[in-house]
Amino acid sequence: MAFEDLVDPYGIEFWPEFKGRDGARTPMVWQAHAHLAGFSTATRSWLPVPADHMTRAVDQQELVNDSVLAFYRANLAFRKAHPALAKGTIALLDAPETILAFTRQHGDETLLCIFNMEATQASFAIPANMTLSSVEAPGVTAEPINGQIALAPLQCYVGRIG
Repeated sequence: MAFEDLVDPYGIEFWPEFKGRDGARTPMVWQAHAHLAGFSTATRSWLPVPADHMTRAVDQQELVNDSVLAFYRANLAFRKAHPALAKGTIALLDAPETILAFTRQHGDETLLCIFNMEATQASFAIPANMTLSSVEAPGVTAEPINGQIALAPLQCYVGRIG
């Protein structure tokens, strides 16, 4: 981004050491072939719409079953189908440093959620008092084996307790 294209006050003040946030703050790309990607009918947007964002426009992602948009919508539907995720209490579990593990409980539903936050494989030992049944969640393929859940890099697991 050229200095004359900057709008971010921090980018202008600290140029060239810090180029600002303008490259990260871009208008929502709704339509790949529309003026300003369908974000606005104005002649010019406050921040530019990068050309390489057009392939990520909503109208383009709606055509692809495994797009980020489809994944996001599936996760929203999953959350809505499990009140424990939206309204439940949370209890953090002891886990290796690279794993985030917790339970969410609401009404008669208790879920175990485990996230591998690293770019390497990790494993989580299921507490002995937990009986799990897997919950079909978007993008979740890990399954418990012999009291352990092996998680690929950045993978997660969601299971129903009880």
